[in-house]
Amino acid sequence: MATSLDTKRHVQTDMVFRKRTASQHDTIDFTKTSPEQFEVNMKDNQEKRPVLVHDVRGEESSFTLDTNGFQYVRHEVPGLEDWNEEQIRQSLIPATEDLVRKVTGAHKTVTFTHRIRCFATDTNKLAANQAPAHGVHSDFTVEGARHHLENVVKDPVELAALKQGQVLAINVWRPLKTVRKDPLAVCDWLSVNPQEDWHSIRMTFPHGWNELGHVAYRDSHRWYYLSGQRPDEALIFKQFDSAEASSGGATVAHTAFEDPETVDCKPRVSVEIKMFAFVD
Repeated sequence: MATSLDTKRHVQTDMVFRKRTASQHDTIDFTKTSPEQFEVNMKDNQEKRPVLVHDVRGEESSFTLDTNGFQYVRHEVPGLEDWNEEQIRQSLIPATEDLVRKVTGAHKTVTFTHRIRCFATDTNKLAANQAPAHGVHSDFTVEGARHHLENVVKDPVELAALKQGQVLAINVWRPLKTVRKDPLAVCDWLSVNPQEDWHSIRMTFPHGWNELGHVAYRDSHRWYYLSGQRPDEALIFKQFDSAEASSGGATVAHTAFEDPETVDCKPRVSVEIKMFAFVD
């Protein structure tokens, strides 16, 4: 039951999951299928399930990247209240790479994309104007992450050397204003069964392919979020870990969710920065 915004707030909500089917793999060819038809197909295979999302406020240090697949870190970057695309690229991304290297011990990080999620119409503030994603998913499957790594690190000699160590795909998510509406929830990696819960979606485009994961409901899943998350509270979570490739790859499930008490609040404005991190 949710209480006031000033206290710990566990939230009962509905999340959108993938239906369990006999096949756990789909292929979508966007050279032959329209995005609109893809959305129709996806909705036919989705279902809503009730979920209790636990508030980690006051217990942030209880969850770590290595154990749970996610971690909340205090990380202040000046000037985010007046953000624009140039500032994101020139200031926030380098600062976030520094943060990831510190948290993971990585000797090298390579950011491959960032995305601002909001409903703004000012093109100066948008690399990609997208609303919060309501649907439980992971950005990669194991195979998808490995393939994307080859697209990011194109030198075969460098790639081979980097793959000798641990390779992480990391998503760093933070609000650009304190979150009230559509917060982001993550699922504790210890609570999932990746072999049974994940459904891979391979999407083919004219320039290549990628593969992400949709997730089926399991009542043992444990979901968490940080109430009233601020711009100086970064959420770091794994989207791939080569050290865990044989057991699902730590492709942490996540989704925006509706808090019934904040549906009338201002839309969320957030940024996610995705990178590979290389650990010796």
